[in-house]
Amino acid sequence: MNQKKCSGCGSVLQSTDKEGRGYVNSIDNDLCQSCFRLKHYRDFKRVKAVVDDGATLEFIENFEGHIFWILDIMHLNQSLHPGLLRSLRNKNVVLVVNKRDLLPQSVSDGKLSQSIMRALKDADVSLMDLIFVSAKRYKTLEPLLPYLDDAPCAFVGCVNAGKSSLLNALLKKDQLSVSPVASTTADVVHIETEFVDVFDTPGLSVETKLLDKVDDENLVKLAPQKTLKPAVFQIYEKQSLMIGNIGAITVDPKKTINVISYLPFDIKRVKPDRVEKNLTLDLDFKIDNPIYKMRKWPVSGDKIDIEIFDIGFISIQGDIKELSTYFDEDAEIIMRKAII
Repeated sequence: MNQKKCSGCGSVLQSTDKEGRGYVNSIDNDLCQSCFRLKHYRDFKRVKAVVDDGATLEFIENFEGHIFWILDIMHLNQSLHPGLLRSLRNKNVVLVVNKRDLLPQSVSDGKLSQSIMRALKDADVSLMDLIFVSAKRYKTLEPLLPYLDDAPCAFVGCVNAGKSSLLNALLKKDQLSVSPVASTTADVVHIETEFVDVFDTPGLSVETKLLDKVDDENLVKLAPQKTLKPAVFQIYEKQSLMIGNIGAITVDPKKTINVISYLPFDIKRVKPDRVEKNLTLDLDFKIDNPIYKMRKWPVSGDKIDIEIFDIGFISIQGDIKELSTYFDEDAEIIMRKAII
């Protein structure tokens, strides 16, 4: 006998354990209690699920049809899950680049496409198409519709890439649960449409432990709903940029450089000897109980990005002598060639 699943997150419904995943007062309900509270009260405190990445990857490997790989352009490198890249080999893959609307229109799709393909150069994945989309702009989703006509489709990607939001917008339904919390989708959700069968899958985890230190108010800041206005800093001497109380990036320029923040909250510039004191102030973004560690980075190229997993990225344009970070120990940081 097939077990009934929540139509919002895919959890198996049960009425015995009130604290357990998929709890409902009655099995006749379509939404579990957590998804019901999320939908009607924006209560996302209990929607995080324990997800088996292995089961999701096995589903992808065995799937026959079109695969929509949802890639979050604001977290490009974090979106490149190694297991997912292996599972996408020899598949019919459409790369759907989400959250394009968060970047200014002055940034060209062509430039972003080049950066994405450069990031994928070592991945053995053949793409049928590359499409920029936003769940808030249905017209951007229209290029996906022809793929829904002739084969089953699965939406795959990493946590918080926006798979469920895109599916809700594409199918013009409000069925799937959506929240800023990673792993809201617990299991594969099968959706029957007027076109073909569509499957939403749990996000694959490349998240860090950093989000465990973020409260609900600050968690919402990490899911911006409108185009970000980049903050530009001109730096001509050694300076530190405070990323809330997560940490600081310190740059020592050879001459005047530009530092551009694409983070969804304000950052501030201070002198390096003021970093420790500023970390104790009431900053625009805060985490609980930070523990800091210093790291020095090799300097290469005059246009680089610092991507902070789960947070966003900062671009540095110009020649620098030294670059160091002083971040919470749970923050994962990578340096890459600038994508913009």
